Amino acid sequence: MMPPTQGTTTPDTTGIARWQMPSLVVGIIGLVACAIGWFLDPTAFFRAYLPGYLFWFEIVVGALGVLMLQYVTGGEWGILIRRPLGAAARTVGWMLVLFLPIALGMHAIYSWTDPNFVAHDKALQLKAGYLNITFFLIRAAFYFFCWILWAWRIRVLSLKFYQDRSPYTALSRQKWAASGLVMITLTLTFTAFDWIMSLEPKWYSTMFGINFFISAGLAAFAFVIFFLTRLADTPAMADILKPMHFRDLGNLMLTFVMLWAYTAFSEFLLIWYANIKEEIPHFLVREAGVWGFIAVLLIVFHFFLPFFMLLMRAIKDRPSTIAVVAVIVLVMRFIGLYWLTEPSYSGVHFHFSWMTLASLVGVGGIWLYAFIGQLKGQTIIPIHETWVEEAVREGALKANA
Repeated sequence: MMPPTQGTTTPDTTGIARWQMPSLVVGIIGLVACAIGWFLDPTAFFRAYLPGYLFWFEIVVGALGVLMLQYVTGGEWGILIRRPLGAAARTVGWMLVLFLPIALGMHAIYSWTDPNFVAHDKALQLKAGYLNITFFLIRAAFYFFCWILWAWRIRVLSLKFYQDRSPYTALSRQKWAASGLVMITLTLTFTAFDWIMSLEPKWYSTMFGINFFISAGLAAFAFVIFFLTRLADTPAMADILKPMHFRDLGNLMLTFVMLWAYTAFSEFLLIWYANIKEEIPHFLVREAGVWGFIAVLLIVFHFFLPFFMLLMRAIKDRPSTIAVVAVIVLVMRFIGLYWLTEPSYSGVHFHFSWMTLASLVGVGGIWLYAFIGQLKGQTIIPIHETWVEEAVREGALKANA
């Protein structure tokens, strides 16, 4: 944790640092398993790597989006998650490194990278100006550049505000956050088109990008809520975390759950009603066999169960129960990503590879190592903000105030 500033007492620690090295070890084991999978079957590995990577990627970019939303709107709801969100957002550079297997395995992942395949399809020939390897990589580099720039610029302004307490610094940070919301909405929309929707290059959906953007925000909320529940009984946070804090965060997660359901259902309804031959195969495949059963699971456990659980104040007020909801949402986010990606290769036949779990564990372990590293050396609560004491209420900061 951060050394106390002058006039403060030494804050208690949360103890999260002790999980950094175990996360790294688990991540290395997962990546070694990925390397074995690549050696055995490169095509299967690259395809299995994509959903595992996308799961953690959603948390990172979702955290950046929610962080900027908090700086624009203010409010008590963000006081406890600002530091974890910022730490997660600043790991986007690590996600750039972990993106390399996707960049190197494009020929195995995306059918439009095969010139012979494109040569026999007039529609793909017309899309070749956008769907080509060079432009794909240029766009990906631009997306990462924007995410890294905004994540670190907001960090620099926050550190500057810690020093000068200037309202001009706070206003500059707010302006960067406001412009960043526009940036991340656009970049995530095109990221969804490039990295997921182009798995089926003849399929298109105008709702897909906004659904992916909302999914990322939902994943970020679920992660930081679960993270806070793990700190609820630590000496540093036991007197700070109150039922009202989890209630507010639960209400926001409920909002994102409903937005996800609304955009997902709207996409399905529009495609079903239009009944266009280029659009309907996407859902026909995912309604068949095991994929259809998974679709039902998504409806029940990604929407209905979290929705009704988060309507109950008793569940939202207790760390142990809201943690269960957060875990359900995170699990369903991964299943949802797998449901979106894998049928693009296997069609109606269900397929699951151990390499998908290896990539999920490998990327996750490395990312958690980086995430904890960003949090080390600072308090979880942004004690330098002028409105913290009022927001936490009842002198809950105590030693950190």
